[in-house]
Amino acid sequence: MPPGIRVSDKGAIRILTIDNPSKRNAFTGPMTTTLLHELDRADADPAVRAIVVTGTNGCFSSGHDLQEVLSNPGTAGDPVANAAFTRPSEIFTPVIGAIDGPAYAAGFILALNCDLRVASAGGRFCGVGAAIGLVPVGGQLSRLLDVVGYPVAYRWLATAAPFSAEEASQHGFVTEIHDGDEALEGALALAEAITSVSPAVVAAVKAGLLHSLRHGSDAGRAAEPQLAALIQSLPDGDEGVSSFLERRPPTYPDHPEELHDRIAEVLA
Repeated sequence: MPPGIRVSDKGAIRILTIDNPSKRNAFTGPMTTTLLHELDRADADPAVRAIVVTGTNGCFSSGHDLQEVLSNPGTAGDPVANAAFTRPSEIFTPVIGAIDGPAYAAGFILALNCDLRVASAGGRFCGVGAAIGLVPVGGQLSRLLDVVGYPVAYRWLATAAPFSAEEASQHGFVTEIHDGDEALEGALALAEAITSVSPAVVAAVKAGLLHSLRHGSDAGRAAEPQLAALIQSLPDGDEGVSSFLERRPPTYPDHPEELHDRIAEVLA
């Protein structure tokens, strides 16, 4: 089977699997294009309430296919060519990385831009830029600060040294270390918890938090009542209250197809 991005569903969870095991799941150009397309396709589908990104054969991703990088050196730092790796932080649907083995280079960027990361004990991470003479891009000089703070981010990037899942967990980069051999099971359990609540509120939460990080807490506070009013126009609130009073699990509808556009308008 040629290298690619394998797509499967588990209920409301879309699973995207990086599949190039002979090269430790390195990304070819076509794989990068496919990943971007599949992330956008999942985000546009109201029935998809969470996305899990993982890799085959005990590995997340070693980054770009180095043969392609040697042929086209500009690829490694090209924001257009690398749009897939930052896309998880730009879409409304929650994205969870399930990380086994190495998440290096572009694989590290992809993991960084997920909303949450679940790793197995063998998960390892590395922002390799300084070691190969390239400035760390794709959120490594910005988003990483929001996740772990300056001293940790500086050490990881300035040394370009690999670090373990345990160290990543100590600094909050990894949400949990799953006990099993593969992180996918833990990531799916986390995704199922997210898919059980209101998908409209989950979209508003991600958008609101990122808005606050990008524009400051005052902008975030100003946006809160507007987001609340938008979500209150949907049936989710009535269902949540009714289910609580009736002592039953809530059954939330898929969010309206236009919800993402409406949230973007509120935050514009």
